[in-house]
Amino acid sequence: MCTSLLLAACASDGSQIPTGSDNPFRPDDRISQRELRLAADELYRSARARLDSGDYAGALQQYEQLRSRYPFSDFATQAQLESVFAQYRSFQPEQALAGADRFLREHPRHEAVPYMLYLRGMINFERNASFFDDSDLVDTTKRDVGSLRRAFDDFSQLIGRFPDSPYVTDARQRMIYLRNRIAQNEMHVVRYYYGRGAWLAAARRAEAVIAEYPGAPATLDAVEMLARSYAELGLSEQASEARELLAKVEPVRARRVPVTPEKSWWQKLWPFGGDDSEQAPAPEAMPEDQSVS
Repeated sequence: MCTSLLLAACASDGSQIPTGSDNPFRPDDRISQRELRLAADELYRSARARLDSGDYAGALQQYEQLRSRYPFSDFATQAQLESVFAQYRSFQPEQALAGADRFLREHPRHEAVPYMLYLRGMINFERNASFFDDSDLVDTTKRDVGSLRRAFDDFSQLIGRFPDSPYVTDARQRMIYLRNRIAQNEMHVVRYYYGRGAWLAAARRAEAVIAEYPGAPATLDAVEMLARSYAELGLSEQASEARELLAKVEPVRARRVPVTPEKSWWQKLWPFGGDDSEQAPAPEAMPEDQSVS
C-alpha cells in the first residue's frame, strides 16, 4: 500500500517531464507550429502579391484573414501595416487614417512608425486633392484646408521625431507646398474682412499670416492688406511702416498702397463729400412768434 502511494507521488512530481499526451513539448506539436507558420507565410505572400498587383480589395480580405487566424504573430503586425496602405490606395481615407492611428497607438516603438507618420501625412495631403489644384482656371485655395493642416502637422512630427528618416526630404517639400496653400487660404479671409469694413479683424489676420507662414508668397499680400487696414483705421504711422516693409521687396506695388483712408466708389464719383457735415443744411425753422397764429 505504501509502495503504491510512493510511486503515485513520484509520478506527480513537478520535476518530472510528462510523457505521452501530457507533454506540451512533444515533437508532433513542434511540427504543428512550424506548419502553422508556413501557412501564415503562404497567406501573407498571397496578400502581398495582390497588393503589389493593385488588387487592394483582395489584399485587404486576405490581410483580415491573416490577422484573425494569427493575431499574435509578426505576420499580423505586418498585415495591419500594409492594410493601411491598401486602404489609402483604394480611396478609403477615413478607414486608412483610423488604421494608421491604431497602428501608432498599438506599436509606438515599431521600426515602421516613421513610415506610418509619412503615410498618414500623405493620406491627409491627398484627401481633398483636385485636378485644378495647380491650375490657373480655378482658385481651389478657397476650399477648406483642414486636411492640409493635418498633413502639415503629420510631416512636421515625422521630421521632428525622425530627422534621419528617408521620408524626410519628400516631407519637407510637401510642407513648403502646404504652407503656401494654407497661407493663400488665410488671405481670402483677410480680404473678406477688409471688404466688409472689418479693418481691425483684417489687420489681425494679416499679422497672423506674416507671423505663421514666413517665406510664403502670400505674405507680401498680407503686408499690403496690413498697410491698407491700418490706413482705414487711421493709423497712418503703422500704415507707413507696413508700406515701407513691402517696398523692400516690391517698390512699385508699395507706391500704390495708401497710408490714409481710401475714398469709397461713391466718393470717387461724387467728390463733394459724403458725410452730413458737407451736405446742404436743413432750412431754418419758423420763428417762434410766427409758428402760432
